[in-house]
Amino acid sequence: MADAGPPDYRVEPARLPEQAQSIVALWSEALGFAERRPLKLDWFYLRNPAGEPRLLLLMHEARVVGVTGLGGRRLCWRGRELDGALMGDFAVDSHHRTLYPALVLQRAALEQGLERHELLYGFPNAKSLPVVRRAGYQVLPGMGRYARALRSEAYLPGAWPGPLRRGVGAALDAALSLRHAAALWQHGRGLREQWLDGPDERFDDLWARASRALGDCVLGRRDGPFLRWRFEARAWHRTRFLVLVDPATRRLAGYAACETEGGAMHVRDLLVQQASAPLVAHVLRLAARQARAQGLRSLSMQCGGPPWLRAGLRAAGLRLREAGAQPMILAQPPDTPTPLAQACWYLTGADSDE
Repeated sequence: MADAGPPDYRVEPARLPEQAQSIVALWSEALGFAERRPLKLDWFYLRNPAGEPRLLLLMHEARVVGVTGLGGRRLCWRGRELDGALMGDFAVDSHHRTLYPALVLQRAALEQGLERHELLYGFPNAKSLPVVRRAGYQVLPGMGRYARALRSEAYLPGAWPGPLRRGVGAALDAALSLRHAAALWQHGRGLREQWLDGPDERFDDLWARASRALGDCVLGRRDGPFLRWRFEARAWHRTRFLVLVDPATRRLAGYAACETEGGAMHVRDLLVQQASAPLVAHVLRLAARQARAQGLRSLSMQCGGPPWLRAGLRAAGLRLREAGAQPMILAQPPDTPTPLAQACWYLTGADSDE
């Protein structure tokens, strides 16, 4: 056990399973969604394919008053694999929710995390940013939210009469559908659309090719085992994979991991075999077509990445709604030979901890 400040606070590794109940109770109180917390502990911290994650506890006397997690992640950049850890599930008991206890916990996580990993990164909420900045993390732009309306009527002024809104909405939708249908025909020749309930063996081949082609980006591992773990069915969501198949080779040219929630289709992850804005746009246009056929109102994707990725989103009709909606924090050892704060990061919802 290592001291991390005055005698009334200390940080220690969690002992599982005996401290699981205290951790789940703290998460439920601080973060909400109590029914998900036991499942999150099992999924993210006990069955992570990148190695055993680490939970650090902030103790006050003999009581757990804070927790933060370090989940292993494999990333690649310019031909080499990086051993990283994703920071997540930071919570402090409401009676200890001042700057000092939170800072004690985050500084301990930074120090202990960099003893085991080449880099630490995460996506904190806005309330946590002052703490992580003081602890020594760099704050980077991270991910923005992009969206495309599929039912224009829902976004027209509410003061308009109903028949006018319906008529204008239908005309706008028809015009947009024709434009994107023409683009689908033009750019999609030679590729076949398929929907899957989960990744198959072809995803490993796609990852091998994409990781080489997109090597200038810091890219989290996206092979079959990772995707099956990351998007396994849980009570609060179900993911389906839209894939592009080359009929001649039966190889995948790309995929989008899609979830439906609240009248919208959310693209939680997307990967294509090469740096190609038209290929990104084609995947997203097909997802939008499916979402519209299901009666959904919008298509959205939270991501950050190179210009060609953003160009593909724009071509598919997705517009940036919230810039920096999910900032990223990053830490590396001071003497690291490969500083990544200035590198291009390829980020989607698959890189977060939810």
